[in-house]
Amino acid sequence: MKVIDYFNKIEDCSKMTDEEGFEAYDRFINNLTNADLVTLIIEFTSIIVKADVSLEILENPFETDDEDSKHINKNHLKLVH
Repeated sequence: MKVIDYFNKIEDCSKMTDEEGFEAYDRFINNLTNADLVTLIIEFTSIIVKADVSLEILENPFETDDEDSKHINKNHLKLVH
């Protein structure tokens, strides 16, 4: 499974009512094979490495204790969204 397919499924589930979406997502996750999970982990890791996101941001992307971290987190949130 490719990451884009995973995100498309999440988007499909988000268009449903809460209960329908939760059930559809639960069924989807439970039907993933080991190969799907390995591929997703590899792709997510590759995306993170290519994005050159610091480990501090990955540990707590919304922490904004000082001006530098606010600047870093704004950039991070732009990257994610």
